[in-house]
Amino acid sequence: MAIGVVHNESSIALKAEVTEGTYVPAAAATDYIECLSSGLELVKNTEELARDTLGGTVESEASRTGVPEVSGSIPVELRASATEGGYPQSLDIQLRSLLGGRRTAATANTTTGATSTVLTFTSHPFLKGDSVLVKESNNFEVRPISAITSTTITFPFALDNGAPSDGVTVAAVGTYYHDTVNAISFSAEYNIGNEIQDQVDGLRVTSGAIENWTVGTIPTFTCAVVGQDSARSNDTQSYTPNFTADALPPVTLEACLWVGGAKLSYSELSLNIENEVSPITDACVASGKQGHRIIGQKVSFSANPYMDDTTFATYTSWENNSDTSVFFYAFNPSSTTGEFSEAVAVWIPQGKITAHPTGDANGLATDAIEIKAHRSAGNDSVFMSFI
Repeated sequence: MAIGVVHNESSIALKAEVTEGTYVPAAAATDYIECLSSGLELVKNTEELARDTLGGTVESEASRTGVPEVSGSIPVELRASATEGGYPQSLDIQLRSLLGGRRTAATANTTTGATSTVLTFTSHPFLKGDSVLVKESNNFEVRPISAITSTTITFPFALDNGAPSDGVTVAAVGTYYHDTVNAISFSAEYNIGNEIQDQVDGLRVTSGAIENWTVGTIPTFTCAVVGQDSARSNDTQSYTPNFTADALPPVTLEACLWVGGAKLSYSELSLNIENEVSPITDACVASGKQGHRIIGQKVSFSANPYMDDTTFATYTSWENNSDTSVFFYAFNPSSTTGEFSEAVAVWIPQGKITAHPTGDANGLATDAIEIKAHRSAGNDSVFMSFI
């Protein structure tokens, strides 16, 4: 083929790097991620070095090129793994680069004496910050864990259906959390129309955003990235992509939101995790830099809960500069009423409401709240769990 490369035949594979900036090729069909057809972009730019010299003419002298850099975005549907508690193929590399930390916890069964906020086990694998699915028959619910002992987990607010039965199963979960010391760099095999291949190295995620979380839609997660360099060749994809490890994306119905432990009616929300990334410039290397490091991180959330004339809890929290929390999740329902799987949950244990203006949703008054997360003990400003 010459001209006429078809964009919708493109594919992209991502691989964690052992050494930042050293390209790692795709090694399996499952290294590919299922991207959205619109918004995927990896662009190489080089700094132009103008030469303002005198030579008896006002014409420009030939310029040189300086340090190369790759920038772009990787948009995917926000979804869980098809395996309970597994890491999502479509998001694992990006979240390891954005947040740094990840962990899994296996299924566990409770013993006796559970309440609506405390579950008891002989022992359990869960950690503070994980969001867990309590599989009470016909009344499945997800809650974040705010405290643990060796035999108990505590929720910051109660299960809607009260204390679960004895011996109830708590599902396996995979959780990503702030630990940017361990954030990875990664390589990308970007096959444009499956005819032209860009091999991109030294990539790091500079921001990740949950978008399109509105009533009855499929939410997405878009990562902005920077990288070190890119090489282009006339090659096709190394493997035929296989996306079967991931579940279908959830539709945002029964996708509830809690702020400060109170369930709120709302029509849209968004989450943005932004990393401040600094290049490690080095005149002794050919590319002009050794890589990038994360030097700061900000987590912000926004939502539009409907105004309620019976409570002003979020307004009071904003006025008093009090801490609040945020929790929301979406899932794929099963054929059994009240039960579901393949859930995606986000937990912000502490944050400040930074804005509280009046908004409008189809003529109905809303509180257009904005919340900025902050750390408590450290590595605990935001958690993303996949169940």
